[in-house]
Amino acid sequence: MARDAALLERAEQGTVGARIYFWDSVWVTLGRNQKPADALIDLSVPHIERPSGGAAVLHGHDLTIGIAMPLADLGCKGREVKKAYRGLVAPIIATLNAVGVPAILGSDRVDRERKDSPYCFAMKADHDILNQDTGEKICGCAMRVTHHAALLQASIPIMEPLCDPQKILRDYHQTPITRLDIDAFHIAFSKSL
Repeated sequence: MARDAALLERAEQGTVGARIYFWDSVWVTLGRNQKPADALIDLSVPHIERPSGGAAVLHGHDLTIGIAMPLADLGCKGREVKKAYRGLVAPIIATLNAVGVPAILGSDRVDRERKDSPYCFAMKADHDILNQDTGEKICGCAMRVTHHAALLQASIPIMEPLCDPQKILRDYHQTPITRLDIDAFHIAFSKSL
């Protein structure tokens, strides 16, 4: 999380930055304003607060992305949160589509639904990335906006969880797995920035 926070700090100084990474074991990240007891059944599971908001995300079986850009590079005049968000998720959506995953922003899908939960993938909202064909949430995203920059943190489950999520997370729902060619994703993502 410190590396993603550093991306935001550099973006505040005018530098665009992004990284794709994996977790070497089971972890849970919590949104900045989320209390561990509200999201976790088992508080002994390694967990950490993200620099961004949002709900709890289970890691270890996902591809994780951090992107930070100056607001000016996103075409924002001031803290235009929705515009910043659309600008930051655009490379992820473009990359997913480039590697054969039909992705769309939730607000662009006619039959979207809204549900709140302490677990990121148990809810859907206008700002989530969905599979265009099935309507399933395939990428959880959370953002933080400062006066000069924005950070987006995203998670795409790409294999089965490394643990039993129902023993760790409150309101866990089966999370769809997106099969990806990681090398192709990385190349396409680099081109989309």
